[in-house]
Amino acid sequence: MPALVRTAPAMFRDLFARRYRQLPAATIVGGILGLAYLINPFDFIPDILPIVGIVDDTLIVGIFLTLLGRDVKKYLLWKNPHDPKP
Repeated sequence: MPALVRTAPAMFRDLFARRYRQLPAATIVGGILGLAYLINPFDFIPDILPIVGIVDDTLIVGIFLTLLGRDVKKYLLWKNPHDPKP
């Protein structure tokens, strides 16, 4: 997780500067949809219910972090092609 937090901003900077061209479309779309879902007051499981109410929100965040982690690994392989451990 710390590598994800450190590397993701660099990946997006390289994306916007057009140095890194492998656009992580699924991650970007997933992030936008996930944010829209979290902001939307209508959930699959209402947040009023104790504990289970945040399960769907946690699931959405988990899916986004999984997608972001996958793309950060690809970015690290691109940035350091000779490094055996990204």
